[in-house]
Amino acid sequence: MSNIQNISSMFNYENEIGTPWKPPKLLNVNDYSNWNARSDEYILYTDSSLWIHILEGYKHPTYLFLDKTVPKPISKLDEEEKKAYDQEKKAHGSITMALTRYLFHSF
Repeated sequence: MSNIQNISSMFNYENEIGTPWKPPKLLNVNDYSNWNARSDEYILYTDSSLWIHILEGYKHPTYLFLDKTVPKPISKLDEEEKKAYDQEKKAHGSITMALTRYLFHSF
């Protein structure tokens, strides 16, 4: 095998299983169940608190303004709300980074 084939094979392998620095890619929709298991482990490995945001979802804080409930501006979030917002963005990023360009546009 040539060096180029070895490097190509290594990148394909890293895309499939992921690394400590990047999630596994969903390269083929038919491989969803395997990818799902690998990506779950990646997220738990990266930061298990992200898993809570994936399972439970995120509800942006709101407040009353002129008798209407409106989303709270990010600049007005308290420390706990900012932490939850950051965790939500990290969870969302972990999922979207794992998708191919084609699947990302559908997400």
